[in-house]
Amino acid sequence: MTRLLDRLSDTVYRDKANELVDGFVRDYGVPVTRSQIHGLRQIAVQQSHLIKSFADHQRQCVEKKLETAGQSSQSKLEAEVTFWKLIADLCKPGELTWSPAAEAEAQIPRELRAENILARADCKSNEDRSRRKKLMAQRKEWLQHWNAEHPPAFFQRFCTHYLYELGKREQSGE
Repeated sequence: MTRLLDRLSDTVYRDKANELVDGFVRDYGVPVTRSQIHGLRQIAVQQSHLIKSFADHQRQCVEKKLETAGQSSQSKLEAEVTFWKLIADLCKPGELTWSPAAEAEAQIPRELRAENILARADCKSNEDRSRRKKLMAQRKEWLQHWNAEHPPAFFQRFCTHYLYELGKREQSGE
């Protein structure tokens, strides 16, 4: 899976990260600070299973600020809320047209895909139940391995490109 990780990191993850960041920056600017992006990057590398809860916590903090914010800071805070919602959505399959979770479903071996594993109700024999249990365990193991490596690689690309865009804005004085 390491070769796959390297290939996806240099192609799909780079391209999707750039596309997502560029679209966000075009629509909302760069409302999230450098330190928050470094925090996201650190969570992604060290505890990738916590990315969504980190993003949800950040979004909730900004929403609280938004309740008492003046008119002048409201649009920046709303953009921050949108940013953290994007990060959380990237952690859930089906929320966006592409996400690391959706990529996992596209890359999982055919025999481990959910649609190719007998439903519990369709298991008529002990052999069927045993095969289903084995395939479900293999699927779970494959996805755990995937989630330990691939979301961190994607979010590294995402954070790097966001910091690049932030630096460009800082240099131009925006």
